[in-house]
Amino acid sequence: MKTKLLYLVLLIFGIGQAQIELMPNPCDINSGTLTLKYGELGDYSIFDPLSDPNLYLYTGLQTDADPLTWDYHDDFADVATLIPLTFDSNLGYYVATFNPAIRTYLEEPNLNTTTIPVGTTVNYWYFLITNSDQSRQSADLKGSDYGFGASTLSVSRRDIPKDIIVGNGTITINNPAQYHITIYDVLGKKVSETRLNVNTQLTHDFQLQNAGIYLVKIKAGNSTRTVKMLKY
Repeated sequence: MKTKLLYLVLLIFGIGQAQIELMPNPCDINSGTLTLKYGELGDYSIFDPLSDPNLYLYTGLQTDADPLTWDYHDDFADVATLIPLTFDSNLGYYVATFNPAIRTYLEEPNLNTTTIPVGTTVNYWYFLITNSDQSRQSADLKGSDYGFGASTLSVSRRDIPKDIIVGNGTITINNPAQYHITIYDVLGKKVSETRLNVNTQLTHDFQLQNAGIYLVKIKAGNSTRTVKMLKY
């Protein structure tokens, strides 16, 4: 009987977690660009979109000893600061891509606009789903329920220079180094892996076959940066 009850609890828990998927899993503040999928199995019980193709994620980070406060959070009064959660008609569910480490937040208690300082320990990542005018919203959701764990923000996310440019399936690098570049589709599947030895400047075409949005993970030495790339 105990075994059957445990199986039932795990089954119910698994169904609940299937409504939202966060990739990669596990992940933390240093994982680069994350992908959140909502409604992949047609379950919208967390938040009914009412056929709205444009939803948003309001997010917050807890970085101190008080678990009841979001020390860094989006500006709920300004939808432009929220993360778009958009219905992908090809996939048949909602998708959001974002890097929580490099986003701009309001910092408590003075509500100044800032990024998260390197060396900050992010204990929890919270979020909720809302519509564009914030007239409806879900309950608060915990990233830890979907694989997000505690970690200290690493300086490595700032080490790779910003003048690396991605374009229509290409990348241009202006800084000499050896680069390891991995490309993932929006589902988190690896589609390409390349090693480049750049002496001065280099433009590389990844020869991607399908149009769409890709995540490009760029590693040079101990430094890693993840950016979006559009292939059309």
